[in-house]
Amino acid sequence: MTVLAAAAVAFLLAARFAGAARRRAPYLAGTAAAASAALAPTAVLAAAGQADRRVTAIALAAGAVAALGVICEVGGLPLAVRVIVESVAAGGVVLCGVQVTFTGDWWDGPVTVMWLVGATNAFCLLDRVRGALTPVTAVTAAFLAGTALVLGDPGPAALLAALCGACLGFAVPRGAGARMGASGALFSGFVLAAGATALTAGRDAGTIAAGLLLPAFVAIVGAGAYGTRRLSRAGLGPRTVAAVLTGLSAVTGTAGLAVALGVLPAGAAAAACALGGAALVAVWRAAGARRGPAGSPVPTLVRRG
Repeated sequence: MTVLAAAAVAFLLAARFAGAARRRAPYLAGTAAAASAALAPTAVLAAAGQADRRVTAIALAAGAVAALGVICEVGGLPLAVRVIVESVAAGGVVLCGVQVTFTGDWWDGPVTVMWLVGATNAFCLLDRVRGALTPVTAVTAAFLAGTALVLGDPGPAALLAALCGACLGFAVPRGAGARMGASGALFSGFVLAAGATALTAGRDAGTIAAGLLLPAFVAIVGAGAYGTRRLSRAGLGPRTVAAVLTGLSAVTGTAGLAVALGVLPAGAAAAACALGGAALVAVWRAAGARRGPAGSPVPTLVRRG
């Protein structure tokens, strides 16, 4: 019940405040959705007597990262400053027990920080493709919430369900093709990456690899090879690109749930994810190169400042 309640509260808050922000300050609509996704699960869990410090830590750290996004929307920040602040936020989450456990040694902490920062910014890049980030985040968060329930971990389940609800609420006043902006995108990426990390803690190496790679598959592939722009240059419009990425998110989400249920071997899922990603990168780059104008530079997905 707490999971459904968190999702419902986040949906209602996001629909209300994202709509208000759309009329007054459109770039704050994503911030409103982020605030809804952070407040709803912490309040619902506290009211139910199930407060989870991991959820609180992730919500606070993601809020700090979202604040960076607001500053970037208004005036811009140097890349080094953004990475430092994101690393500090990720470090705070690690100190609260959310980290990968490949070895159980001290270096698991720095590896977690690097993963969280990288995955957060990879998801943020998807917001450059109109209509892609909101459905991809909603689908990924929904499957991760289901995985958390299967694993018997209600805290992360409530947080991820709230993120799904906030994305759906954001889409009500803004429309399916609206961008979330830097604030909402950074928040979404951080919560998804940290939520996936929390669910893999204490498990074997194969499960950790699958649990981290599958939720971030679309973001990593799209950001790593400019795949989304390559698809556009191959003749696919923004809506088609968003549909393709959302479908891929559903496939990887299903695979992650199958791993949690013990239906699919974790090692095989992780290997298939890596090989599939490499194959998609190669295909998308080749398609974009054939259809793109001769000699034209590859457009960057990163906005400086």
